[in-house]
Amino acid sequence: MGRYTIRRLLQLIPVLLGTTFLINYMVWQLPGDPFAGRCGQRPCPDAYVNAMRAQFGLDQPVLVQYWNFLKNMLTGNLGVDFNQVPVATSLADAWPITIRLAILAVAIEAVIGIGAGVLSGLKRGGVIDNAVTLSTLVLLSLPVFVTGFLLQWLLGVQLQIVNPTVSDEATVSELLVPAFVLASLNMAFTARLTRTSIVENLRADYVRTAIAKGLTNRRVVGVHLLRNSLIPVLTFLGTEVGGLMAGAIITEGIFNIHGIGGLLYRAIINQDFTIVVPVAALLVLVYLITNLLVDLLYGVLDPRIRYE
Repeated sequence: MGRYTIRRLLQLIPVLLGTTFLINYMVWQLPGDPFAGRCGQRPCPDAYVNAMRAQFGLDQPVLVQYWNFLKNMLTGNLGVDFNQVPVATSLADAWPITIRLAILAVAIEAVIGIGAGVLSGLKRGGVIDNAVTLSTLVLLSLPVFVTGFLLQWLLGVQLQIVNPTVSDEATVSELLVPAFVLASLNMAFTARLTRTSIVENLRADYVRTAIAKGLTNRRVVGVHLLRNSLIPVLTFLGTEVGGLMAGAIITEGIFNIHGIGGLLYRAIINQDFTIVVPVAALLVLVYLITNLLVDLLYGVLDPRIRYE
């Protein structure tokens, strides 16, 4: 597995370089001048626009711009945004909050989604199966912002169990409800995917063999059935980590969370691409690392998988 891991890490390098180059090129080549409208209702003087383009290297060739971007990313010197605020400072303040939110959301997805899917698959056609099917249909039919506003109003305003908004500290207890909202849609997908995989593997030969050997139901389900059924679920959860971090804009807006989602939204509205590009590059890195971890976990879940 060591050689496989090294080979996969080497394969990540051209993928990371290619995707970050495309992001850097496409974002800065969007129509319109990001500096032209920064002087209120009056058009900005040409001297100001030219000075800003020179400061952020937009007067240089594309390859030179990308090379400077790579050097800045590797050294941690991301420069300043259009308001002369250090980009690294903005990311350092927002990134840990979104990471906590995304990790909580994935944990809720995995625990509730997999648990409900396993119970539904084992009790197929029963009360639990029907309840899980109904609840997942409700979650799938509700947009995230509807679920967010509903829980905020019910738990925060009416019942006063939680605070309607999250403080600047963004503690784990404050992020539980926003994390549930962020995970609600994918949690329903996880439950249905787990149920389908459980039902399919219940008819497999290795399960019938394990039962014929006289193994307990707990061992049959926990050791044989669950490990093989979790492979497609693990793939789905692994690809969702980066998606949850990028898709937290709505959830962070509802609960007033000062994370990457709000920072990215404001940067896009203001065409401040000095923030958009590094955030997008970091999300690409998160996707690549989580996919590598998922591939390595395949061998743990399924002994038949060997990395040569």
